[in-house]
Amino acid sequence: MRSQLTPTAQCPELLQKDITCSVDARGDMRTVRELPGGTRAITLTRHLRHAEAEVNSQYLDEPGLRHLLDTLHPLSDEELERLMREKAIEQGY
Repeated sequence: MRSQLTPTAQCPELLQKDITCSVDARGDMRTVRELPGGTRAITLTRHLRHAEAEVNSQYLDEPGLRHLLDTLHPLSDEELERLMREKAIEQGY
């Protein structure tokens, strides 16, 4: 999770020849990089309120990554403060 890099998901104008990018109707951005040996690295990026979540893998397929994204949600300020108070998470950069 991170702050949004752009207001809406957008594929870069210039991509390397071994990379494809698309944005679906939901607004999820899908980037696929072809790697040596027939391996593919898939990255999915989704906007959630004022945050952006990105998951990527060379092993999980796209449905697996979408399932992972579906489990994420940004914390409310109250949830974040409680978790930081309990030292369950810490703010890091």
